Amino acid sequence: MAKNYKIGNIEAANVAVGDGAIVYVGAQQIPLQDEAVRELRRFIELLPAQATEIKKPHEVEANARAAEVALREKRLDRRRIQDLITKITVGVLGVAALTNAIEAVQAAVTRLFT
Repeated sequence: MAKNYKIGNIEAANVAVGDGAIVYVGAQQIPLQDEAVRELRRFIELLPAQATEIKKPHEVEANARAAEVALREKRLDRRRIQDLITKITVGVLGVAALTNAIEAVQAAVTRLFT
């Protein structure tokens, strides 16, 4: 059961009580998800111009598109998203424009999960 509480000077919102209780705070999460997706879209847009410098451009693009899908999910899978971003990062090492772009994605994802 999720409920808002006020006890004296203490206020708590979106408190979950009970065995296995979970609270989803969609209104606060959506802007952060949107930010992460926007950063990832910027990264994907840079890929074609840098494809010749990437060892496996199709694999990097596939991972980026999979990460985009994962970031649009209602219930985010942090491990999957982080794994995909790690694979993308490894795939673009040495390509400055893409490395900077994926670092922006990583920063947005970090904010999403903190």
